[in-house]
Amino acid sequence: MAKVLHENEIKHKKRFLYISILALLIVGIPLQLFPHFWMFSNMFKSSIEVFQFPPSFLPDVFHLENIFEVFTKYNLFNNLYNSLVLGFGVVLIQVPISALAAFSLSKLKPKGSKIILMFFVVTLMISQQALLIPSFLMMHDFPVLNLNLLNTFWAVILPFTAWGWSIFVFKGFFDSIPKSLLESARIDGASNLLIFTKIIIPLSKPVFAVVILNTFNAVYRQFIFPLMMLSQEEKWTLMIRVYTATEGYVPWNHIMVMLFVAMLPVLIVYVFCQDYIVEGIKTTGLKG
Repeated sequence: MAKVLHENEIKHKKRFLYISILALLIVGIPLQLFPHFWMFSNMFKSSIEVFQFPPSFLPDVFHLENIFEVFTKYNLFNNLYNSLVLGFGVVLIQVPISALAAFSLSKLKPKGSKIILMFFVVTLMISQQALLIPSFLMMHDFPVLNLNLLNTFWAVILPFTAWGWSIFVFKGFFDSIPKSLLESARIDGASNLLIFTKIIIPLSKPVFAVVILNTFNAVYRQFIFPLMMLSQEEKWTLMIRVYTATEGYVPWNHIMVMLFVAMLPVLIVYVFCQDYIVEGIKTTGLKG
């Protein structure tokens, strides 16, 4: 009898938890989506309709010409191109460097590997604002080469080529890969580079997807670094364009178009990475 009562109590607790989570999602999801819906709706309204009271959820007439006006008037294609070059440029350089560094710290374990890992973790405590002036001076007179890299994409890409967070995430995932796989490959004569490319990378697609998504997002939404490093208007990113557009008189429907365009690349990258992210969640849940 006591066992039955205990089981019923557990069922009631689970049901209460399920109903609480469901209620939270029913309330929270619309609240999260409403700002995006409002932005999407206002981008098709006229400049007068945006401020009408009471506000309308949908425009009376969809002004598709707003999109063409914004792209032609503010040269938005160029700003979008600059943002994508910086985002994918950092991903193409930083992700391989971080993955190789994490592979070395996790599986090769060189002398002082724990101290090196701690150094990378400590760098996460340094704010980007503290690194801005040293990075600016370094890009103005790049060491050894004595090059002025300001107003070039390299001035933004190079400071982000090493990120302690991605190294830490990669190492945590690589530690979960059994050593027996690597040892059997070494017995067959595989080199460390071959092990990394043929074993580590195929098994680590979920963590690569997470790091690529977060790296691209972190660089793409950067404002201070591109603003300081890229003073020429033709090198401005989309975030700088949105900021400078708000300085003068710009219709709010045009600003909504800019914000919607700025949101799309991150959304598209997430769509491409989501399958691997879900796979990683499932794999993590099955361990143990």
